[in-house]
Amino acid sequence: MNNSGFFLLALWLITQSILTLTTLHFPYEKIVLAAVALCAGLSLLLYVMKTKIGEIGLLLLSIWLILRSSQFLLHFTFPYIDTTIAILAITAGVFLIIRK
Repeated sequence: MNNSGFFLLALWLITQSILTLTTLHFPYEKIVLAAVALCAGLSLLLYVMKTKIGEIGLLLLSIWLILRSSQFLLHFTFPYIDTTIAILAITAGVFLIIRK
């Protein structure tokens, strides 16, 4: 895998999980994690658009990462954003499981 988006996604997932499961914290962790998620989402989106446009699961995952991190970093909002993000996450998960 030559894509840094997968590395950033893995880094975000591991760090998020460790911080949730332990009492470890560091200054500005929410901003740093949101920035890593945004970079991972943008990198995955570019990767999907360039090489694997047929992978709907990865496309939806990248959009989910961008929306979720933009919601925190940029205070981006619209009506029913939490519902939209949750439905997007479920849909991305289903497509990733069936490998479409």
